[in-house]
Amino acid sequence: MTDGQRSRRAPAAVLWDMDGTLVDTEPYWIACEYELVAEHGGTWSEDHAHAIVGMDLRDAAAYIRDHGPVDMAVDDIVNRLLDGVTLKVRESVPWRPGARELLADLRARGVRCALVTMSWRRFADAVVDALPVDSFDVIVAGDEVANGKPDPEPYATAAARLGVDVRDCVAIEDSPTGISSAVAAGCLVVAVPNVVEVAADPAYTITPTLAGLDADALTALVQQSDSRSAAALRTSSVAPETEDRADSRSAAPVRTSRTALKRGRWIAIAVAVVALLAAAVVIAVTRDESAAPPPPDIPIDGWSPYWVLDVAEPNIAEHGTMLREVSPFWFQATGPTTIVADPNVPSDGAAQLIATARAQGAAIVPSITDGMPSGQMAAILADPAQRSAHVGALVDFVEQGGYDGVDLDYESFAFKDGRGSWATTRPNWVDFVTELAARLHADGKTLAVTVPWIGASGGEDDPGYWVYDYAAIADVADHVRIMAYDEHNASSDPGAVASLPFVRRAIAAAKRAVDDDSKLVLGVMLGGYNWPISTEGTCPTNVDTGVTRVDQATVDDLLAKRNATPVRNEAAGESWFTYTATFTDGTASCTQDREVHYVDAEGAGQRVDLARTEGLGGASLWALGYDSPATWAAIGPLSRPANGAGTVSSTPPA
Repeated sequence: MTDGQRSRRAPAAVLWDMDGTLVDTEPYWIACEYELVAEHGGTWSEDHAHAIVGMDLRDAAAYIRDHGPVDMAVDDIVNRLLDGVTLKVRESVPWRPGARELLADLRARGVRCALVTMSWRRFADAVVDALPVDSFDVIVAGDEVANGKPDPEPYATAAARLGVDVRDCVAIEDSPTGISSAVAAGCLVVAVPNVVEVAADPAYTITPTLAGLDADALTALVQQSDSRSAAALRTSSVAPETEDRADSRSAAPVRTSRTALKRGRWIAIAVAVVALLAAAVVIAVTRDESAAPPPPDIPIDGWSPYWVLDVAEPNIAEHGTMLREVSPFWFQATGPTTIVADPNVPSDGAAQLIATARAQGAAIVPSITDGMPSGQMAAILADPAQRSAHVGALVDFVEQGGYDGVDLDYESFAFKDGRGSWATTRPNWVDFVTELAARLHADGKTLAVTVPWIGASGGEDDPGYWVYDYAAIADVADHVRIMAYDEHNASSDPGAVASLPFVRRAIAAAKRAVDDDSKLVLGVMLGGYNWPISTEGTCPTNVDTGVTRVDQATVDDLLAKRNATPVRNEAAGESWFTYTATFTDGTASCTQDREVHYVDAEGAGQRVDLARTEGLGGASLWALGYDSPATWAAIGPLSRPANGAGTVSSTPPA
């Protein structure tokens, strides 16, 4: 059966989550959590409560035991909570709007239904007892599976017990944890957000309510999501954008260290969604209500890659007074003592950009990337002599160039070396950054460090890039620049590039790891990616038909060229659109459906404002040259003039 055939008929079964989806019992659970923690002398919060929504009950109980803290065995905590919530449900069942009506219509149409809940069976029975007899053909409870949500086992088990293909089932969920489980199992997923925010993603369909939905409407609701997901078998490898850019900047490389595009519909979606949603257990930072309000503005920095110098320089001339630091992005470390400029950088253009930025009052803090093979930088840092030699080379580079400091963007640790190397690399990296910071500060220079996101506290169990040790490097560096983007990227399926929930989680995790929020600088993407989602025919070799880049400077040209209309995803703070294009060289010809997601100008303003309200020390734009007039209109009211930043420790050379 093809995916298209699946979407044109009623689902083989509908698999229902319970808490938060069928019944609004999350307030009951949260109230019981508060009571239990208070009895043990602990302090609970809404952030803690929301962090465990949708979890397997034993996992949630372990979290309560550790964070309450509650001095009880895990199963005793579960049973205590179950007793309290069951009592409340037997007094009054808080049905979610439209849930019972949709369930009744499905049963009247002969659609089989299963309840898939992480609550234990005795509590599930209390809810089901309040429904008409035989409302569910199957019940899968949290104490009946080996691996709870977000593992796919609960949904796979329900489909197996019903005797249907899980891929022909629709799952209805409210939480990121449950959505991850259902998508990983292969279900078509309808998300009905309740207590916890759900980021938009093509892997599932979001509806604000079940009220008014019947069996036909539910089938129609998943068709759009299914048809887009079904086309997700990829045919191209990662490549820079060329076909849809209007000028010589088309040869710019995609800024990613990822390699081949993941293939396979459900595997690819599961990987992307699990990576996205695993971080949802991060505890949000609770602001001290007695603290001073955030400042009205925030310092703005920007990376300036060489392949858009022609656009960046005049934009800096016009808007550069908004910039605190400009980081020329064209230098590489190719050995312990060698730092070189990319051979493609136009020397005259580079010099002009630096001069323009300085004239506007911005400090010049060049970025250095790791241009060595996998493992070589880690080996240098592991050798004290080579490490010191590399520190010396960086200090000499800053002095000889007359720069105000340096920005380290060493990404091989994260994307080439492998997680198995991180425990060894991490302390060597910290020693290196500490030694470099001391040398630079002695000369009155600054040190910025650009790092990928973390998802929890930055420890070794963090789902993000804990090798960089946020806490330790923030103690010595002036700025820790967080690359809070590439949520979906050139090597993933299409989706939000840096959704606001993703960015908030990255900020929350960074603040938990770092004592001084003013050291943190939020990296803000000014664009996104353009993915092929289906290809028919044989594409010509002289046209780039792989994953390409889009940016705020050129996306309007692409929209006009393809007669496309962007759709604003307010929850994600981004825009997206699709189009169909035919490519031919007279011999070979292909037609592609393509999907574009990008942070628009409004989204850039939202992220800068988020950094401001969270009290961070700045926001850094990726990248100068990707900006449009609308970008500056959005961030201008939030930007702190360069002469008011007060963080540059040396006077820029004339």
